[in-house]
Amino acid sequence: MDLARFIAAFGVVVAHAYALENDWVGHLSLGLFLILTAFLAVQSMQRAGGTYPFVARAKRLVVPWLIWSLFYRLVMLKVVDGPEKYAILSDPWSLLTGSAIHLWFLPFVMLAMVMVEPAGRFVTSVPRLAVALTGLALVSAPMLWLHQFAGWPQPMPQWLIAFPVYALGLGLGLAHPLGKPLWPVLAAAVMTLWAYFISGGALWSATILTSILLFEAFWRLPLRGKWLPMLGQSAFGIYLIHPFFMLVTYKLFGADVMRMQAAVVTFLLSWAAVLLFRRVPVVARFM
Repeated sequence: MDLARFIAAFGVVVAHAYALENDWVGHLSLGLFLILTAFLAVQSMQRAGGTYPFVARAKRLVVPWLIWSLFYRLVMLKVVDGPEKYAILSDPWSLLTGSAIHLWFLPFVMLAMVMVEPAGRFVTSVPRLAVALTGLALVSAPMLWLHQFAGWPQPMPQWLIAFPVYALGLGLGLAHPLGKPLWPVLAAAVMTLWAYFISGGALWSATILTSILLFEAFWRLPLRGKWLPMLGQSAFGIYLIHPFFMLVTYKLFGADVMRMQAAVVTFLLSWAAVLLFRRVPVVARFM
């Protein structure tokens, strides 16, 4: 799981370096991140005997979200020219992201955590697992349609695909102890077929099924080593700080730098910074 988180973080950096309209790398990396986050939340709930204090856990994300929002606001004041650099909360949707669009993940997870304990209380048997996954496949259909066609402001397109994938991760975490790990994969296949149909075969439509298959592959890898937790613990910090180091990379190498080179340099700089900052207790809390 640690290796999966680390690779997903690299995928996000690659997606932002290429910034393609029909981006499948970013969707896939995000999907893997969401499934990992939800699956591990279910495991935490099960270890706690069926309770999940989502309010306390959500509060732990509020301060990092505010700190990073302030950080990127200061970065924007430095690098953006024009009167818009002084606009504060001119877009009400920014309340769901912060000062940088990639920060949408934090408030989303804060809210999504509310599903963990109810899902665990409901899915206590194989028939109930079937009901939950069928309901998820049905609910995801309009959300994926809106993701493709609604044209709503950010972060709604991200939230519309993130919700069903996160819920799929919850279903996966509940299906494993029941001995039915294939069932969420089948639900993901249904969701993917619908996404493929409505999007006209867009590459992003395959990422729901691919994300869960990747998770299952990583879950079964016989990897052990003290170096793995170091990778996993760095992943979220890399996600948070990489847009800053992408600016640094373009400053060093110019706007015409090869996109993969920009991604690799940005990733390595971000990883180095996270390893350094995690040695400082006060800063480590926000990464």
